[in-house]
Amino acid sequence: MGNPVMSKDQFERAVQFMKETARPLEQAWFAYEFDGGSAGDVMRELAVYQNADGGFGNALEPDVRVAASSALATTVALQQLSRLKADSSSPLVSGAIRYLLNTYNTTQQAGWDIVPSEVESAPRAPWWNYNAAHDGWGNPAVEIVGFFYEYSDIVPAELLDQLTQHAITYINETSSRKDFHELLCCLRFAELVRESVLREVKPALDEMVNNCVTTDPSQWNGYCLTPIQVAESPNSIYYSQLSRSALLYLEHLLSKQQEDGSWAPTWSWGQFEEVWPQAEREWKSVLTLEALRRLKAYGIVSS
Repeated sequence: MGNPVMSKDQFERAVQFMKETARPLEQAWFAYEFDGGSAGDVMRELAVYQNADGGFGNALEPDVRVAASSALATTVALQQLSRLKADSSSPLVSGAIRYLLNTYNTTQQAGWDIVPSEVESAPRAPWWNYNAAHDGWGNPAVEIVGFFYEYSDIVPAELLDQLTQHAITYINETSSRKDFHELLCCLRFAELVRESVLREVKPALDEMVNNCVTTDPSQWNGYCLTPIQVAESPNSIYYSQLSRSALLYLEHLLSKQQEDGSWAPTWSWGQFEEVWPQAEREWKSVLTLEALRRLKAYGIVSS
């Protein structure tokens, strides 16, 4: 089957949304990726979300409104810094890694609280209530280990070796292999570790992809892991496996563009109703940028 087609009107409406309505951070990303903008502008906007402890918070992840730093928001920031190919000389990177090193808890099964207890003092999605008993080491710890690889020049080598072995054991022996948030963390880990580590976990990752990616079009209107979240471009290692469903999903994605040019979240909080509209607008920024990235990666729009 051929690639779907994004009309000129659809693209122009998306551009207008990104330039006029999106959050300043996503506006900077859009300018950088589609309109000749600078990486420095993205870094300056991302710095708005960094705290004195080096971590990130302040609603960088729109469903978590607390100002305090969290492992969740800090990994979101590191995803963006990695995309920019920022190195450890950046205060954004060094601060984030310092925060994660300082908050690693050797007595806690999960290694890190994904969100801090302070989250209870601010508006949030109900799935981000604080749970001191959180034991899902795969999310976010596995992803954090990947970032420790990327910035290994500022991470103690002994700790990195220890955490790498823990990650391998978790993925191969402990993970249910059915949680798609965990799969996304594992895929980011796999992109950043050395080849020998990737070989050790690849069979388990393959099983997780089979279990977690939703390829049934009738389920795409709900909250699920879509084919293009795993096969992000035709260069993805999972593209050959997911190519047909990825192209079908891109057709679905184009059909879901809103009148204002954005793509909207498929979820809501059901609480803090006075704050949700702001979070929804911010998610529209994030999701519209992500939609345009995927459409660009598949050659459906050009920068």
